[in-house]
Amino acid sequence: MKIAAYCRVSTDKDEQIDSLIHQKEFFVEYAKRNGHELFRLYADEGITGTSLKKREEFKRLLLDAELGLFDMVVVKDISRFARNTVDALQSIRKLKSMGINTLFLTANMDSMGDSEFVLTLFSAMAQEESNNLSKRVKWGKKINAEKGRVPQRLFGYNRVDNFNLEINFDEARIVRKIFDLYNEQGLGCRTISMTLNRDNDKTKYGNDWNARGVRRVLVNPIYCGILVNHKYEIEDFLTGKQVNIPKDEQFYHERPSWAIVTPEVFQKAQAIMDSRRIKYDSGEPFRDARYSSKHVFSTLIKCEHCGRSFTRKTYTYVNTRVYWRCVTNDQYTAEKCDNRTILDEPQLIDELRKYFSSLIEDTDTFIASVLASLDKQIPEAQSPDQAKKEIEARRKKLLGKKDRYQEMYANDLISMAELKDKLASITDELKSVDMDLAQIAQSAQIISNATEIAQYYRQEIARFLELETITNMDMRRILDHISVDKDGHVRVVLKKFEDMT
Repeated sequence: MKIAAYCRVSTDKDEQIDSLIHQKEFFVEYAKRNGHELFRLYADEGITGTSLKKREEFKRLLLDAELGLFDMVVVKDISRFARNTVDALQSIRKLKSMGINTLFLTANMDSMGDSEFVLTLFSAMAQEESNNLSKRVKWGKKINAEKGRVPQRLFGYNRVDNFNLEINFDEARIVRKIFDLYNEQGLGCRTISMTLNRDNDKTKYGNDWNARGVRRVLVNPIYCGILVNHKYEIEDFLTGKQVNIPKDEQFYHERPSWAIVTPEVFQKAQAIMDSRRIKYDSGEPFRDARYSSKHVFSTLIKCEHCGRSFTRKTYTYVNTRVYWRCVTNDQYTAEKCDNRTILDEPQLIDELRKYFSSLIEDTDTFIASVLASLDKQIPEAQSPDQAKKEIEARRKKLLGKKDRYQEMYANDLISMAELKDKLASITDELKSVDMDLAQIAQSAQIISNATEIAQYYRQEIARFLELETITNMDMRRILDHISVDKDGHVRVVLKKFEDMT
């Protein structure tokens, strides 16, 4: 009889690879001993048995079975075949429908002779064994995370042992460079990665940087001396799906000796990132805006008709002319946007200087206008304290509803699906409530510090006017955006007061 053998190991560690070699030798000897012709040995290395997704050799076995290349599949143990009951039964049935028997040697069972109930029982036992293993691994990882286990590889550090790191000074230099480029020079993650690659600064693996790698450095508190563990876990061992762990359930370990940047530098980066995310990802003022700081007006000049940024263009004949125009009109002409307005860069900078100078010419008038604008942020109908009380009462009511739904689920009055649906709605409402509370707190603080904010606002404009060379970051300190329509009207929108400090 022509047979095919299948074997699998779940990791690529040396001892597992040795096991795989022994399995292969076993099947060669088994075929000889029983007078079979071994057509092929299918072996998956370092692959879990809970899913067929990445088991390429197993999938090839099923395809070859459809071609009728062998008469029987031999497996040493059902757990090597699959640790997922559904996958195991479906595969066995598929082979059986093609007239191919599946023989499990350890249990001395075959798909043709034994009942499907027995096979199901053994498959379920294999799945449960995998489930218990997953629980033990998850528990072990949680214990180690609680103790402060460190990653195998982390840029900026050398791993001393399971719980200790030492600073890698060459990589630490790059970490500080990343924070400086982000905080002080206003560069985005993509531009920083390009700068690092230009300077031949490599990652831990000696590769080029990308925006994602830069962002991982900027958001990891380890660089200011705080190790955070237990950020996520495997939700379902069958699918391998990861879920994020709530921050209050994560483990925080203070390691000040591991700090590469100060906590103030790290927090500044988080504040900048939050500000950019709110401004450019929330849909306000332009939904598809992206952050860039390559040129002085990068992503600052907006088209009122298509919502996209103006692009910088240069034209050289006798002299070089630098100007800005709508990127949509530049790419597609009037087909998609008929805004043909062109802004000369040097002239725009001069006009902005004149405008800013006029704003702060009379200090008292300027401060009075800022205070008047701040007063408008608080609704006349109710005080901030009253608004806060009403929102907090709403929040308390939502939390009460959340507790009741959880109690109903515990008493089998609603299903898990219904509970998730109800909690999802409540979670969305709670996020909205928390945002309202944060906005009220922010507005109250702005009002209480109104005079100082106005003075600071004026100082920032005065500082800008003293600059000889202006960068994109300098513009962003006082400018929100410049809006331009097709009739050539230019509207300058200053930065919001709450974003100035």
